[in-house]
Formats: sequence, C-alpha cells, structure tokens
Amino acid sequence: MRRITAIVVAGLSLASGQAFANGEAVNGFPNWAERVMHQWTNRARAEPSVEMAACPNGNCAEGACYTPTAPALWNEKLNRAARFHSDEMAAQGYFGHDSTCAVVANIDALYPGSCQGAASCACTTGPATAWNVRVGLFGQGTNGEIIASGSDPNGAFYQWLYEDFNKTTCAYDQGPPTNGHRWHLLKTGPSVGFGKGAGQAVGDFGAGGTMEKIPSGSHYPRQSASVEAWANWYDTAGPMSALVNVDGTCSAMSLQRGSVTNGAYRATLTTVATGCHRYFFLFKDSAGTIVTYPTTGSLGIGPAGSCADWDSTRPATGAGCDCTPQCSGKSCGDDGCGGSCGNCESDESCEANVCVGAAMSDAGPGGGNNGDAGLDGGDDGAGGCCDTGGGSSPLAAAWLAALVLLISRRRR
Repeated sequence: MRRITAIVVAGLSLASGQAFANGEAVNGFPNWAERVMHQWTNRARAEPSVEMAACPNGNCAEGACYTPTAPALWNEKLNRAARFHSDEMAAQGYFGHDSTCAVVANIDALYPGSCQGAASCACTTGPATAWNVRVGLFGQGTNGEIIASGSDPNGAFYQWLYEDFNKTTCAYDQGPPTNGHRWHLLKTGPSVGFGKGAGQAVGDFGAGGTMEKIPSGSHYPRQSASVEAWANWYDTAGPMSALVNVDGTCSAMSLQRGSVTNGAYRATLTTVATGCHRYFFLFKDSAGTIVTYPTTGSLGIGPAGSCADWDSTRPATGAGCDCTPQCSGKSCGDDGCGGSCGNCESDESCEANVCVGAAMSDAGPGGGNNGDAGLDGGDDGAGGCCDTGGGSSPLAAAWLAALVLLISRRRR
C-alpha cells in the first residue's frame, strides 16, 4: 500500500441495516462536534459555489467544477469507526490513517465501553491494521477517510475544504497536489460518519444510511451570545415552513444555501449565552406534514459537561410554532415562516417578493440575485502538510499549523 496525501474513492460497500430515529443519538453517537461537521458538509454540498467564492489564496483552482449534490447520509457504524480512530490516535500518540498496531478483531464490542483506544485493550499481536480494515471491524465498508488536526469542528472542516490545489482538472486528482479532502466532502458518499473524540477529527465515507427530508442539523458555536442553528432540507418540494424550537419558542429559519428542494436553512439565536437550552428543528413539508429533527428528543446548546448533546426530552410547542405562510400577492422570496413563495427563472431576480426580468433588475439599484449554482475545490498535497501560503484569512494560522492527511487505497 502506498501512503500519500491524497484520498481515493474506493469501491467497498456493505449494507448497513440501520433503523434509528433520524437525528437521535445512539449510545452517544453522534456528538455535537460530529453533527457540526456533518451539517457543514451538507450545507456545502447544497451550494458549493458559496464556499468556493470564499476559498483563500487561490487554493480552490478547480472550484468551478462542482455542482450541488444530494446530502451525505449519517451512518452510525462509520461514526463509531471514525471516533474510535480519533480516540486511538490520542491514546497512542500518533497521527495517521493506518493503526500503529494490530487492532483486536472484537473492537466494535469493546469500544467505547471498556476500551477507549489504548494499546493495552485495543491492540494484539500481528501486523498493523490498515485504515480500511479497521473501519470494516465496525461492520461497514468504506471508500475513503480524511483526518485533520485541531479540536474545533469548524476549523477541521475548513482545513479539509480549503486545501491547496492548483489545477483546474474537473476530476479527483491523486496528486500530489491532490483535491482529495474537498472531493470527499462534496462528492463522496452516499453516507458518512465523522468522529471527534479525544484526538483529531476523522471522516469515514461509505455506503448505507437512509435519506430523510431533514438529513442533518446542528448549531455553532457550542455556546455564545449569538449562535447559528442550521438544518438541511431535501425533498421533491420545498417546505411550507421552517422553524427551530428553542425552549418552547420557535424562530423562523430562512434559506441560505442551495434551493428549496435541496438547501440549508439558518436561524440566529441570541438568547442562549448561558445555561442549557433544548432545541429541535420543526419543518412542514409541501403536504402540510410536520417533519422534525431529531425525530425524537432534542439537541442541546450549553456546556459540554452539563448540557447533553441529545436527550429524550423535548421542549413544548409554544410561541411562534404555528406559523402560517404568507404568500398572497407574492411570486418568490420568504413566506414569513422560513419557507419560499416560489423561485424565479434563471434570468430573473426576486425583488420585493416579485420576479423581475434581467433588464428591469439592471436598471436600478438593489437588483436581487438568483442562484443554485454549485462549485467545489481541491487539496494541497505535498508531504502531508496543507500549505495555504501567507494569505490574510483568519483560518490561515490554523491551516499552517495543521497536518491534514488522507490515504490512498491504490496499489502500485
């Protein structure tokens, strides 16, 4: 096996057979950081052009190659495999894809209950376990893995997404340099499990998973005077309304990325700076059926030690939770409940909830824009270090300090 700073889309896949309530934590999987990386991935997949427009230092030379694609599905087995590798690297003091020992065959039964990745319980005699074999020990085939240093899920995600790739080829490039990290985030799947334990962030991609109308949702930062709550919607029609219920009070969410049928919705919360706050996403589909994420229980905004990422309690339905869309006289734009009153044609813009032709829009100030176009980008590649150059991006220091590795399953 040849180890390089690239990622390969391999062909292994196994049926997952999962049957979990959508968004509900399964024995602590996923946690808050893992939900953020999953949500950021689906947010980017809905409209990659937004992310590529912000890519610093010319790192994303092939960004115009990428178009919107379906959300990545959560896979519990991949989630467990990824977090084990995060914990394993921390416990054994290394950073790489392959394990440094022969991982015990029953690690799936031991982790995390009686073994958190230490060599004393995770290792046995024999040759070191390759990354894809290790993932397979958790019962799921894999077609790629990405890892990144750093403890913040937002920072790890953008290390991957904004890797330095100076080619414009519209394809996965083995490299170096390679666009592998970005390719995985925006193209690979159909399912993913992100892992953030005691060590570095890990993403394992593969098969399995079930498509839901709300495939992902989370908030960032963990707690602050201003917190953004994001959720993705994926259906044949846009939602009639999009809300987030925090402690029993609902706030409208608005479409920020992508289209009404494949898009990311956001609400900004300003009353959650202290304490523990329970929330869930509350959408109404085109038939008027309520869809929630998580399906049961609620997510938590608050300190890690005292505010559970997910628990079985759920806020009551209170103020603002019975929003009625207001689309009378409107042909486009916000319906007042976080949904849409319609889409304009590609040569039109939405102004004051009315579709306006290009000529009219250009004649005056404030012309709207319309766009579901999606772009994507690539990776850096030489020697296992992401060199973003000396740009002025606020993430530059983190990139320069981080070591982002990917692995190839290609054999010579």
